[in-house]
Amino acid sequence: MAARRRRWPRVLAGIASTFVLLATGAAAAGAVLYDRLDSNINTLDTTDQLGTRPAKDAAPSEPINILVMGSDSRTGKGNNKKYGNANNAGIEGQRSDTTLLFHISGDRTRALGMSIPRDSLVTLPTCKNRQGQQQGGYTGRFNEAFDIGGPGCTIKAVEELTGIYVDHFVVVDFNGFKKMVDAVDGVEICLEKPVNDYHARLDLPAGKQTISGEDALAFVRARETLGDGSDIQRIQRQQDFISSMIRKVTSAGVLTNPIKLFNLLDAGTKSLTTDQNLSDLSSIQGIAESMVDIRPSDITFVTVPFTYNDDMSTVSWDQAKADRMFKAIINDKPWPEPPTVPPGQDPLTVPPQDIDVIVVNGTPQSGFAAIVADDLTAQGYNVVGTRSSDKDVAVTRLSYSASKAEAARTLAYATGATQTKVKGGSNPTMVLKVGEDYTGIKPVVTKKKKDPLDTSAPKTADSSICVS
Repeated sequence: MAARRRRWPRVLAGIASTFVLLATGAAAAGAVLYDRLDSNINTLDTTDQLGTRPAKDAAPSEPINILVMGSDSRTGKGNNKKYGNANNAGIEGQRSDTTLLFHISGDRTRALGMSIPRDSLVTLPTCKNRQGQQQGGYTGRFNEAFDIGGPGCTIKAVEELTGIYVDHFVVVDFNGFKKMVDAVDGVEICLEKPVNDYHARLDLPAGKQTISGEDALAFVRARETLGDGSDIQRIQRQQDFISSMIRKVTSAGVLTNPIKLFNLLDAGTKSLTTDQNLSDLSSIQGIAESMVDIRPSDITFVTVPFTYNDDMSTVSWDQAKADRMFKAIINDKPWPEPPTVPPGQDPLTVPPQDIDVIVVNGTPQSGFAAIVADDLTAQGYNVVGTRSSDKDVAVTRLSYSASKAEAARTLAYATGATQTKVKGGSNPTMVLKVGEDYTGIKPVVTKKKKDPLDTSAPKTADSSICVS
């Protein structure tokens, strides 16, 4: 059991940079120091804010969803554990501009960190404000929920907007965040060009470098002089920093240095407010010990899919894509979805939205081409025309030019068609002749090509990225 206890701190490093630091190495700190660290954690009861909640999986190996919120202040620092409700436990006056939902799979083989843009325009939940009055129920920025009713209102917003049950929450004080970075002697970042931000008091050269304290906090919060100044790019920067912090915390230099380890844990525990079921290190250790095999490469960071609004300062969720992501979390499925691999072939690479097709009705049923066209359109294909055939066919067939062979693999798999290449043809539009064997369109997931300019692409915690 001793060996297992020594391994659990490494595991929790995959959940969040701050939550990790709470758990990293506590088993090796000794009983006396363990009690001291344990008493650092502040606890908050949010049950009066939550209302009707989504269904929760009751399976023995159930997944765990932990909502991590960054806060810009913290009262009651020190070694005394505070208890209270969502409106009087040192939350007053705080704002949260960082929200990550960490999903730990039921089989404890992977974790997903989903960032929620603070400037998302959403329908805010109705919550009790600090005066005990009901507030909300209107369209506003997502981070307003925290200002209305603290962590409980943010949890309610997440659950109402996504349908995902939140098992635990962690509120991280930015002041404590600085001390945790200092405790590990800084975290490595990489900049494509120098940064000089007067307002953030951030002056850094280009290239790889290790930053600590105020610079670390400024790096993850700055907006004006890094990238395009948007909250979205700041989210990506925060994800990159967390990934780097995970790698640093799980390194032998931290875990095997008793002084560095204790300083890290002391700063980490003092910086956190958690739910009552996550109020001591033993509870956290129990989660971590079930995750001994998770590595940084098994931890993926994503952002809720979105589009910019006309004001270019707020975003709206791409609901269809977002719902697929939320459904994967609810059903404890891997995300991003693994690409479709037809039997005996390589993964599909051309997505439906890049495929133009003409549908021909090869069945005796009148109007069947329009029905199939609707099926294809619903899956994202571009139907550019429909027509009838003068001859019925039993088997669905697909005709395409040589230049469209890769796209034809996607459409053939989705429709169950027999591929028939037109030799020498140059028409980019494929022709699908629907036969009597047609049963519908199978959904496909295509392998995405890496785009270095796509800052919103999923990334794993073992990735080292140079930010602009």
